[in-house]
Amino acid sequence: MRISYSWLRDYVDIRVPPEKLAELLTMAGLSVDSIDEKNGDSILEIEITSNRPDWLSYIGVAREVAALTGRKLKLSSFVHRSSSIVKNKRTTITIADKLLCPRYTARIIHNVKVGESPKWLKERIESIGLRSVNNIVDITNFCLFETGEPMHAFDLDKLSGQSIIVRRASRGEKIKTIDGIERSLDEEMLVIADDKSPVAIAGIMGGAHAEVGLTTKNILLEAAYFDPISVRRTSRKLALSTESSYRFERRVDMENIDCARDRATQLMGELAGATAGELITIGNAAPDKKNISLRLDRLNKIIGAEIPISRVKAILVSLGLKVKVSSGSTLTLSIPGFRYDLQDEIDIIEEVVRIYGYDNIPETIPPVIETGERLPFEMVVDKNIRNILVNLGLSEIITYSLLSRKTLKLLANSSDSNAIEIRNPLSNEQEMMRPTLAAGMLNTICWNINRKMKDLKLFELGKTYFKETDNSFAEKRCLAIGILGQLYDGWIGHPRMMTLFDLKGIIETLFQSMGIKDYCVKESQNNLFSHAARASLEVNAEAVGVMGQIEPKVLRDFDIKEAVYVAEIDCDKLLKHISLETRFKESPKFPSVRRDISIVADANILNAKIISLIKEAAGDLLKGAELVDRYSGGQIPDGKVGLTYRLEYQDPKKTLQDSDLQGVHSRVISALKSDLGAKLR
Repeated sequence: MRISYSWLRDYVDIRVPPEKLAELLTMAGLSVDSIDEKNGDSILEIEITSNRPDWLSYIGVAREVAALTGRKLKLSSFVHRSSSIVKNKRTTITIADKLLCPRYTARIIHNVKVGESPKWLKERIESIGLRSVNNIVDITNFCLFETGEPMHAFDLDKLSGQSIIVRRASRGEKIKTIDGIERSLDEEMLVIADDKSPVAIAGIMGGAHAEVGLTTKNILLEAAYFDPISVRRTSRKLALSTESSYRFERRVDMENIDCARDRATQLMGELAGATAGELITIGNAAPDKKNISLRLDRLNKIIGAEIPISRVKAILVSLGLKVKVSSGSTLTLSIPGFRYDLQDEIDIIEEVVRIYGYDNIPETIPPVIETGERLPFEMVVDKNIRNILVNLGLSEIITYSLLSRKTLKLLANSSDSNAIEIRNPLSNEQEMMRPTLAAGMLNTICWNINRKMKDLKLFELGKTYFKETDNSFAEKRCLAIGILGQLYDGWIGHPRMMTLFDLKGIIETLFQSMGIKDYCVKESQNNLFSHAARASLEVNAEAVGVMGQIEPKVLRDFDIKEAVYVAEIDCDKLLKHISLETRFKESPKFPSVRRDISIVADANILNAKIISLIKEAAGDLLKGAELVDRYSGGQIPDGKVGLTYRLEYQDPKKTLQDSDLQGVHSRVISALKSDLGAKLR
């Protein structure tokens, strides 16, 4: 929001230069991004947070400046409130939807002389980047920025039947707005209509039909409260954002409606020769004020400083709060309507400290906590997973939890009916909650490939979401790993393309480092992966994830031409199998002995099954077993494959002799022959 320094001085006696004022406001939470000089005036560009709509007005900012500088807020010069409510016999107002419009007021104004605005009003309007239109439009814009209450002036004589009906639009109903564009409406949108058609989109923009022009003589001045959510949804659907909608979306102060309307009425009388007529009000008055108690000992404990009670009272009163009851240790405060963000005692404490000044709080050494609170087991596991994968050369990514329906359909397993759909997505890219991390992984890979980064080792720890029943939803924590491109072996660097076995090695290293011993890979039917390279990951006979080479058609849909290998693991299932206990073993005193076994076995037999059989047959003397060679060719029958396994034996109590190994090694060979039908090469 643009704030004119000279305009702001109309409401508070500022005795500091613009640069110092910007520093004070920024330190109090009202961030000033820049200061521009324009026609001898300083224009402050201020960032307004969504919880402080009262700052979307000059009075709101002036109140903040007065509190920070110890000056008084000057408002008495323009407060002109009429308490009379007279029903006009000719003009009627009806609220058809009181949920979306709980209060609507209208002032009938006669004998208006529409023309050019005086110089001072033009300067005020143009200083904040608006174009002067005529004195009536300029007055409503001026009062919007001054008070924060959007208002709209209708040409009363152009309203059919001189009636106002606040209702929802009909499907397909249209309105031509004052920007000259015809817009289609639906039944979720609130409109201001006369007897025939809509004359304004409530809280957003007026229609061209009842626009105030040079021939206007009589005006209906609208000041109302519209539901913030309704205005926001309508604004997004129509892709139409205005200064009015920006304020209504953040909730205007219902107590301010009368004051703002009467301020505009006063200016129209002074600048357009108008006569104030009947006032029509419909709907609820302002809600009862909220009361909050502030304990002074609690305030001082939270802040870490002793602030005198007189200073606390002065700060809160300067911010517009009223002290209803004051005992020696507690203040009971009445909260004004423009500060609906103040809900609890801690909010009041924050108000005191930011005006008191963070720089005024003395520095202290925090107390030493002897023992820190232990992290939950799942957080410790996440930390270990990250450390292990980063040490293996992987980089962590973080992707969005929402994705488009189109992206989900690109995945081969997108037919899952358990995916959660967002009822009111903010955009087409945020229609579904992700049921898998694979989409985010592939989008990230595509993004990096487009920027010439083709050798990637990535992982993500995040949550996925799914429906348990029609009205029950759940989430689970998952780990996704994705690799592609070249791998450099050794410090000299002879590159080779990464394969599925590199991904499998990463997973095995992760499992072993997390204390998981009984794991294996089995066949999988997941269509996200190529039929020739996909597997299910099992721990203690429980499926915990999948891995494989992404199906080429899926890769083409994501505009990826390289082979990509991805694994996705359910961390919630993995938790119960993880052991983070560290056990130290004595270094072996006696050497180990290696023996190789070369066999011919069925080509479709799983390596994990052979390793498991070798371990079972060899017993405690076996230190390790690994596949070192795989061969298929002319000397191997069709449907068979030649495999060489290296077995390492070791006895912690003595040096092994050939006689010690003969029986064990023979048992292994016999087991391979009898259980798998393997033959020695």
